Amino acid sequence: MGEQREWTLGAHRLRLEPPDTLWVAYQGSISLEEVRLLVDCYRELGRSGPFFLVVDLREAGRVYSDIQRYFSEHADTAWVHANIFIGARLAHKASAKGIFLAAWLTGRSQTNELSKIHFVSTPDEASELVARLRARLDGKVA
Repeated sequence: MGEQREWTLGAHRLRLEPPDTLWVAYQGSISLEEVRLLVDCYRELGRSGPFFLVVDLREAGRVYSDIQRYFSEHADTAWVHANIFIGARLAHKASAKGIFLAAWLTGRSQTNELSKIHFVSTPDEASELVARLRARLDGKVA
């Protein structure tokens, strides 16, 4: 994960920021085909080790049940150190927690990893949180 990379999935943008942070900006709703490609991208990045996933939901549309189900059945919580959501509305927060809870209840995750989910209001807050979480992982006091 050493170089900056960018992807476009429909109207949605992804940017890998070294050393290990994936920024995702949703524009409107995501289709099932786009979510399949998104999960493939997460899987590919997760092969190199866990990463911080920062998702900007300020311009995101509704999260449909088939999208939630696909995430819960195919995404692996081990791929990420943390999920940080920017500007999440109540429905987004419920969906995010539900996906992690479903992974745990179905045995796809060995532990209830709701502690990996964080909500912030701005990209600056997300950057600060990533720095604090990374320092904690490195064994430093943040």
